[in-house]
Amino acid sequence: MDECLSAGNEVRCKRSLQANSALYKREGKSWAAVLVCLCAVSGDPALLFTLRSAKLKGRHKGDVSFAGGKKDPSDRTVVDTALREAHEELGIHITEDKVWGVLKPLHDMSGMMIAPVIANLGPLEELSFQPNPNKVGVTLHLYI
Repeated sequence: MDECLSAGNEVRCKRSLQANSALYKREGKSWAAVLVCLCAVSGDPALLFTLRSAKLKGRHKGDVSFAGGKKDPSDRTVVDTALREAHEELGIHITEDKVWGVLKPLHDMSGMMIAPVIANLGPLEELSFQPNPNKVGVTLHLYI
C-alpha cells in the first residue's frame, strides 16, 4: 500500500489520463466536475468524501459524495471547476500541481457531463478544513 500514492504512480496516472482533458473541450456541452481526493491518513492511503448538507436543495442533499459542482463562467477547465468547488465546500486551497489527471466523463440523468478530477492532497493531518456548513455536513475518509 505504500506504493499507492507514490511518485511513480503519479507519473503513470498523469501519462495515461493526459488525453482525457480534450473530451471536455466540446462547445455547447454543460459540465460539472468532482474532485476525487486521494490522501493519506496516518500514513495509509485513503479517499476523502463529504456528506452533503441536509440544508441543500435538490436531490443531492444528504448524499455521500466528492466535492464538486457545475462549471462557473470563470472556470476555464474542468480542473478549475473541481479545485474551486473543493475550496468552496471544504475551505482548502488545492493547487493544480496536486492534480494527477481527469477521468473520462460520466453523464448524469440530465445529460450533463461530470468530470472526475483526481488529485493527491497528501497527509490529511496537514490540511486545515473549514467546511461550508451550507454545503457540507461532514468530511469522511475511506481507507483504500
